[in-house]
Amino acid sequence: MSKDVAQIKSELIQGYRNNIGLFATGVTVLIIEHEGDVRCMTANAVSSLSLDPIQLLVCPSKKAAFSDLLKEGTRFSVNILGIHQEDVSNYFAGAKMDMDESQVHYEHLFSDTDAAPRLKDCLASFSCKINKQYDGGDHWIVVGEVLDLYKQDKQAEPLLFFGGKYHYPAKTEAELVKPAGDPYK
Repeated sequence: MSKDVAQIKSELIQGYRNNIGLFATGVTVLIIEHEGDVRCMTANAVSSLSLDPIQLLVCPSKKAAFSDLLKEGTRFSVNILGIHQEDVSNYFAGAKMDMDESQVHYEHLFSDTDAAPRLKDCLASFSCKINKQYDGGDHWIVVGEVLDLYKQDKQAEPLLFFGGKYHYPAKTEAELVKPAGDPYK
């Protein structure tokens, strides 16, 4: 009995999800505001793109309410979550929780008054402006120009995502090994 095309495609998609899930990422919340309408979403499809000019990539689903507000020139923020923000991640990923947005604590905290809000208790945050937006299948590929930065002063413990689950750093600072080379050179 041979598999039909839909079944083969479905198995390939599931296999891809399983495999790409083995690429550990940080967890972020993207925030965008347009005419007083604020949208937030959890995302791990975020990457550094360029140091000169300073740019990053975010790849939100086209189905996300967040994506309704995307257009060139729009301001948004990328907020890197710490291990203390697992509930925030779940909330903006659409999990049904006993939490509401008033508990999330995002505000206009960048010096630029046109900046999108950022999370108050995140590890780091980037204020960005959309430079370009490209079609990426069922996601958008958004190039954001970084306009402002925030970094928490206290010791950072990032929330990580791997294999479809949250993970937490297990090594002390003394046990960490630096890479042999600078990936940005």
